[in-house]
Amino acid sequence: MATIRIFTDLESMAEEIAFSWCDQIQQAEKTDDVFSVVLSGGATASLVYRNLANLKSLESIYWERVHIFWADERCVSPEHEESNYLNIQRTFLNDIQIPEKNIHRVRGEKEPSGESLRYEKEIINHLALRKDERKLFDWVLLGIGSDGHTASLFPGQESLLDTQRFCAVVEHPVTGKKRITLTPCALKRSGRVTYHVTGSGKAAIVSDLVSENSRSNRFPTDYIKGEWFLDHAAASLLNFS
Repeated sequence: MATIRIFTDLESMAEEIAFSWCDQIQQAEKTDDVFSVVLSGGATASLVYRNLANLKSLESIYWERVHIFWADERCVSPEHEESNYLNIQRTFLNDIQIPEKNIHRVRGEKEPSGESLRYEKEIINHLALRKDERKLFDWVLLGIGSDGHTASLFPGQESLLDTQRFCAVVEHPVTGKKRITLTPCALKRSGRVTYHVTGSGKAAIVSDLVSENSRSNRFPTDYIKGEWFLDHAAASLLNFS
């Protein structure tokens, strides 16, 4: 079974993420390296980042060393209410002193196919700043939808799971609206992957995703192995016997 951490509440989860973030950046400073993190959208992520931004421990971070990327983005403008960039800007970026050049957003307002290729190139170019070019990122923070999707990788879109491209254009299976997403090929080339999930509404899918037989379901998480940060409600259906 995957590594699972269960927290009493959202605040304690955010505190652990902040502590880990600070610790990993300090390690990067010792080797004079950058620290690259991928953030995801969604309601849980917004709550995590809002709590994260309010923690005093982040004040010691040297943000010049940090680079932020996005796991996925809806094909909307950065001012649109559905924009993952806008949500993270409101809940996190506005409260930290990070250089603009270190914020690598997906340009959701651009033509999707061309932007997918451009963002892939930006990720590749970023490798020139990294000491270890085998890793695209140091930490990927992902949420989970009630249908089992992560980033904008939805069950039933198997062609994306094995692609060697770093970015892809996808359509939401219900609305048909286009999104740009990082692929498993990109997301798993990280030093650390963490799924953060809260609420009883996600308990059933969490139980399915972390079970030993989940591979038969071909969920995207089977291709992007990581640790799980859960609150008590999201972990309520797990069987540890």
